Amino acid sequence: MKIIRIIVAVGLTAVLLYIARNSSCGRPEFVIHTENGYTFEMMTVPKGLEHGMETIRLKITGEMEPGVKPVFRQSKFGQDETTPIHKYNSVPLLVEDSATGEYYTEFSTLARGDRFYYYFEIRDATGGLRASFTSDDSKPFVFKFIGEVPTYIIGPHIVFMFATVFCVVMAFLHSFKLLSGNTDVHPLAFFVFLAMLVSFFGCYPFGFGMNYYAFDVVWEGVPFGTDATDNKTQLLFAYLLFLTLATVGSLRKREPGRHLYSPKTLGWFGVGAFGLMLGIYLIPHSIQFSVGLTKTVCYSFIGLVVLLYLIGLLSRPKSRGKQPRPVRRAKT
Repeated sequence: MKIIRIIVAVGLTAVLLYIARNSSCGRPEFVIHTENGYTFEMMTVPKGLEHGMETIRLKITGEMEPGVKPVFRQSKFGQDETTPIHKYNSVPLLVEDSATGEYYTEFSTLARGDRFYYYFEIRDATGGLRASFTSDDSKPFVFKFIGEVPTYIIGPHIVFMFATVFCVVMAFLHSFKLLSGNTDVHPLAFFVFLAMLVSFFGCYPFGFGMNYYAFDVVWEGVPFGTDATDNKTQLLFAYLLFLTLATVGSLRKREPGRHLYSPKTLGWFGVGAFGLMLGIYLIPHSIQFSVGLTKTVCYSFIGLVVLLYLIGLLSRPKSRGKQPRPVRRAKT
């Protein structure tokens, strides 16, 4: 049974990390748009290494009569996502292959942590707009400048995050024993503690390094920032810390102490840890929400976790006696 749980945990871990990797908002994706007889096709280029050169290519099909030209509209220095896009700079696209309608633009990348916004237009000889190519909801595309993360930072970060998912899944599988009436909380407490420990190192020391080398910031989780990726991992750590404190008395296999909630309730909390992690990994990596929504969700969740801990602490029996060990039936 133990081997089966490990195999299931490894499988679920691989699936979740695969989903997280492939749902990232920072990955190139193919986009196509048709407007007024013109069709734009492009593989997005969402980021590039700092202090280098990058190229964005696209294909445009449609009648390119004399005087009609495609242009690249790029935000100026100091402009951001709130700037009306008609104020962007206008640069003619370079022709790569006129027969197939392939165009491109080249630009220098700036320091990591910076970004610019862009979209495309087709203008006629009088400056009239024939068609435009933007992202969803008429918003511009985003290009981010990033730094190269050293192997000694990104390697341990990936290992720690993989270990976090594995330990949470193992705790989740042990939760079913508690929900079915078993009172031995030690396996759940052990894997939750390990998950909390490895998530701490993956989220903070090595997460700080990832942020610094990639974006020239240290940490943008609340209360220091509203980055969704940093906050997702921080919320998972907060929940694991709560569950560790709730089961700390059962970390010792021999002579277990008193935990804050009943074994069955802790089993549900173990299921909740997996549900939270599943929700976090299903939210696309690098997605960003509004500042107000991010702060509301983060502070509300952390407040709920603190409240759950206080409820368990205050409702725990006053007795200082040790919690009885689970009864084990003698083998016959």
